[in-house]
Formats: sequence, structure tokens, C-alpha cells
Amino acid sequence: MTRRIVPAMLAIALAGTATAALLQRTPTPSGRFAFSDDFERGLCTGLCPGAVWAIRQQERGTVAAVPAPGRPGMALRASAAAKTDQVSKADLVARTLPMVEGTRLAVAFDLYVAGGTPLNSIQLLDVECATCGEGGNPGIRLYLRHGRLRIDRSKIGIASAWTRDDATPLINDRWYRIMVSVRIGAGDDGGARVTLDGREVLAATGATIMPLARRYADRIQIGATANSNAVPVTLFLDNVRVTATPPR
Repeated sequence: MTRRIVPAMLAIALAGTATAALLQRTPTPSGRFAFSDDFERGLCTGLCPGAVWAIRQQERGTVAAVPAPGRPGMALRASAAAKTDQVSKADLVARTLPMVEGTRLAVAFDLYVAGGTPLNSIQLLDVECATCGEGGNPGIRLYLRHGRLRIDRSKIGIASAWTRDDATPLINDRWYRIMVSVRIGAGDDGGARVTLDGREVLAATGATIMPLARRYADRIQIGATANSNAVPVTLFLDNVRVTATPPR
């Protein structure tokens, strides 16, 4: 058993290292970095040449590049099993340069939630820290609750989520463009704004990272990063764009 596990773990570590090295070559002289994926050439992760994704998280779930529903081209399909005593995930992970306090991060993507999938209790995007010395990779999470986009901060020790109950709710079987803008900060210098098809549906000020000795985010997960429904979920993502601008 051990002989099989060690090579697999080594492969994951090397994949993360390769991707981190790739993203470190992209910054401009100002320290800004960006990457994108439209999945038109399939799904490239780990040691795949040109990969921007370190790993695929497929815990009782799967991710794959497939024909996009309802429009031409390819998209990422993320399918996660129903919630049990085990978490289910179907997402992609990017390892980035440390995004320190004051960094402005923008993550944009197209989202299509398949018919039959509840528009509730699905985590779509995590911005977190994997190397800050705290278990559980503290960070914030964009998720759906009754069709509306919210931001959960429980992983940084804040029970109340950022919500807006009058925001436009999503519906199934339709493409949306979502933009999440995050100011990395451990206090009131942090914040986030979310737009849906260009219209603001959420904006708030406050902590987006934990006040640890290492204050930054260095990991982005996108897809069905967790499913808390009693039924399976399937969603599609496309045209992912990530930009990070460090403080001046």
C-alpha cells in the first residue's frame, strides 16, 4: 500500500510546484500576475505543458472538459456526489504567488447550473492560504444560497456571511458571467464585491484572511468546491480569468 501512495503524493507535490513556478514567471515588473483558461484545448493540470491548474480535486466527484451546454465550444463540467459523512468536491486548484494584504484579486468566470441541481448549498470559489501554518486552509468562499451568491467567512473565524437578500437570484440552465473582486486584508482594509452579468449583487468591507503571522492568500479553487445537498450537483464553468494586483 505504501509503495503506491508515495509516488501518487510525490506526483501531486510536483504538480503543485510546476504550476507555482509557471505562475511566478507571469508577473509584470509591477508584480501583477494573471492567468486564464477557456478549456477549448481540454483540461490541462499538473505537469501538463502550459498548465495553470496544480491539481484536480475529485473527492466523490469529477471534473472534465466537455462540450458547453447551450452554446458552442468547450467548458468545464464539475459533478459532485450528494452530501454524506464524506465531503464531495469537483474542482480545480491553482497555486499562486502569496497575495499579501492590500492585493486586489479579481476572479471572473461563466457559470451554468444544470437543471435538476439545487441552486443552494454549493461552494463555487475558495480564496485561501495553504501555507500559512493553519489547518483547514483558511480563507473565504463564494457559494449559492437559495439562488443568490454569498460569501462565507467561517474558515477565517467569522460566523456571519456576507449576504444581500434582494440580489438577483440565479436560475438553472442559463449562462451567467460572475466577477468576484477581493481586497486581501485581515481587518477593515479587506473586502469583496460580486457582480452578476455586470450588475452588483454583493459588496462588503471586512476581513478576507485570518490575522496570522503569515497574512496572505496563495490558493484559488473553482468548481464545486463542496456540495452540501442531499442530491448530486452538476455545474459548468468557462472563460475563467484571474488577475492579482499587489499593493503599491
